[in-house]
Amino acid sequence: MIMPKACTNRAARLAGTAAVALLLGMVAPSVLYAQNAPAAPAFKTTYMRLPGNANALLTEAVTANAKSRIVVINVHPGKINAFEYPTGRQLAARGYRQIGVNYYGPEVTFEELLPPIGAAVKWARSLPGVEKVVLVGHSGGGPELSYYAEIAEKGPSACQRPNRLYKCDPKGLENLPKVDGIVIMEANVGAPHRSFSIDPAVSDNSRPKVRNPALDMYAAANGFRDATNSATYSDAFKAKYFAGQHDRSQKLIAEAQARLKAIDAHSGQYNDNEPWIIGGMAENSAGARLNMADGTLLAETHGAHLHLKADGTTPVEIARSTRKPAATPVEDRDTLEETTQFTTVRHFLSYLAVTTTADYAMTRNDIKGVDWSSSANSVAGNLENITIPTLVMAGSCTIHMVPLEIAFDHSAAKDKEFVVVEGGDHAFRACRPEFGDSLKKAYDHVDNWLNKRF
Repeated sequence: MIMPKACTNRAARLAGTAAVALLLGMVAPSVLYAQNAPAAPAFKTTYMRLPGNANALLTEAVTANAKSRIVVINVHPGKINAFEYPTGRQLAARGYRQIGVNYYGPEVTFEELLPPIGAAVKWARSLPGVEKVVLVGHSGGGPELSYYAEIAEKGPSACQRPNRLYKCDPKGLENLPKVDGIVIMEANVGAPHRSFSIDPAVSDNSRPKVRNPALDMYAAANGFRDATNSATYSDAFKAKYFAGQHDRSQKLIAEAQARLKAIDAHSGQYNDNEPWIIGGMAENSAGARLNMADGTLLAETHGAHLHLKADGTTPVEIARSTRKPAATPVEDRDTLEETTQFTTVRHFLSYLAVTTTADYAMTRNDIKGVDWSSSANSVAGNLENITIPTLVMAGSCTIHMVPLEIAFDHSAAKDKEFVVVEGGDHAFRACRPEFGDSLKKAYDHVDNWLNKRF
């Protein structure tokens, strides 16, 4: 199949700069290593071949400690190497056992990713002295691990609900082993994150440079400023834009569903799936995202939450974005790499699509009109069925803060917490020097959260 982009050439081109961690919703681990994990005891590693095109690596201290009874598991879709992923390194350095899971299958549908995680959970439970297993998902790992926790807790019927755009194949999803907690760290929220990039100015997938000027977010007439690569849009334009996004999104979904029906009836181009190129839709934090250009959108949380401040204080308050508004750079607009989805009909419906309603809109502190549970690849939708202790953490210097707060709102857990790290970028590094060591603040808090509960 034609695979979706997980780590772009642009990420490699800009590796090591603050711009990457700020802009990308999915990034290569090498990009996240600018600040190393704290000094740690000597490690030993154990490799495990898992069933179903997967493997895993256990990292643990040579000498067991009090935290060795907790295993944290991390994964990331898109063939990103979890063996070297920063979340695992940071938590192993703090004394936890950690297992990174890699899946090498085709990733046509989202449920493919779950059985290997289940095998890793079983392995973790078999290790001597282990008492608790906790999932820790960063970036694209957040939707994946929250999906696992949902199906482990509720069974495959949860991914066959009537509103689901692509109902899962339950084979292999029965009786997945449950876990004891979940940590969602600076995740992109999954399919909604992709849908928020749909460009309503594009109406023809095969001609993405032919744009409707009335819906062009980069047009000066609509409030865009080339000099600063940012914008101040009028309420009228925002309303028109979000209505256009909703309209195009629903048309894409309708087309995909019609094509899938033909595929299943063996009257389509192929009998199993079909390739699909969608112009004007981005994978990473690029594309036609109005909130990237206009700093008044998704600018602050709608509730008061624990705020890990640069000055060392930890007030419970409304957290405000510290991200400087910046749209997709001009050199990356209308490019095959940054504003095109190379996908298939099944992959689109399973990974990339979410239902919106006619009142869909972004505001200063909220996103309205999204059926968050219409996709399996949705942190907010998955958390609706998860009751285990849950920590959701966001950096204030990214575009994920408010979507993650919404995910927290949807959580069914009684023991849940939402935390904002002031100045943290997508990797929780400080986006500007005045925010200090935000990376340490983030992982120290996760460490304390795990200790308090487990």
